[in-house]
Amino acid sequence: MVRRVSAVLAGAGSAMWPLLAFAEGGNTAAVSRAVTPPADAMSVMLFMVLALLGLFGVAGLGWAYRQQRHLDWTFQQPDAPHDAHH
Repeated sequence: MVRRVSAVLAGAGSAMWPLLAFAEGGNTAAVSRAVTPPADAMSVMLFMVLALLGLFGVAGLGWAYRQQRHLDWTFQQPDAPHDAHH
């Protein structure tokens, strides 16, 4: 569980890297090469984050349903023991 949480946090952290392009530099006299965001950029980012959270929430519910109902079929398992002589 700790691995999954750390993977989610690492993914969310790396997904935030494009926001650095919109950050203003400390030196206002220097010309910024960053693209200026449109006026509704924050609302678009908010809706994107909410949509992704909803998507992962539904996928998490599906995973939990599969785990609780023990929906692991035998055709998904590898053949055991594997005979390498064929």
